[in-house]
Amino acid sequence: MSNPLPPERLPAALAFISAWRFNPEQPAVCPVCSAAGLNIIDRSARPYAEWYALICRACDLDHTIHIPLAPPQ
Repeated sequence: MSNPLPPERLPAALAFISAWRFNPEQPAVCPVCSAAGLNIIDRSARPYAEWYALICRACDLDHTIHIPLAPPQ
């Protein structure tokens, strides 16, 4: 069974997503278990929202983060 992201680890997850967006070639680190090899999948629906799937095989993390964006003007 997969595990969700603990709420207290959300700031770390957002920081890892930001680093991954800046340099997607750099291996991402899991915000839960700190294992290298976190799989981040960008499923965003810009300009309305950003959606990121976080998958870690080491700790069975399987979580999607939703970041709402302001509507286009």
